[in-house]
Amino acid sequence: MLDTRTVSVTVNISADEAYRFLREPMNLAAWAKSFCLSVACRQDVWFVETGHGKARVQFAEDNPYRVADYDLTLATGEKMVHPMRVIANGERRCEVVATLFRPSDVSDEDFLLDGSLLVSDLRRLKETVELMAGQL
Repeated sequence: MLDTRTVSVTVNISADEAYRFLREPMNLAAWAKSFCLSVACRQDVWFVETGHGKARVQFAEDNPYRVADYDLTLATGEKMVHPMRVIANGERRCEVVATLFRPSDVSDEDFLLDGSLLVSDLRRLKETVELMAGQL
């Protein structure tokens, strides 16, 4: 069993708007700056450029539950799972929840750093989608 850390952010837009934004791969570069330097699509396959090279990104299928999970497959073949959910909290408010899994080879210090980076990414997500409210 892997250690986990779950973090959330309250976003002042509808859950549907937040979900649509999260499911768009091109938007990763706007908020997931802890790992995503750029995004590109080649032959219907999405890739992100990270500090460790290119990774394939694949999102969960569109669904009514607002599950916005995505997987990153590194050049080494290692797959990193990123569970995310958007939960309605009123008409124009939602919670974006993300869970970080700790691989067995990651130190306590690095896991704390990864958690801090995830918190920063979610704060950036909040700022970005609230600024874009009405355009989504």
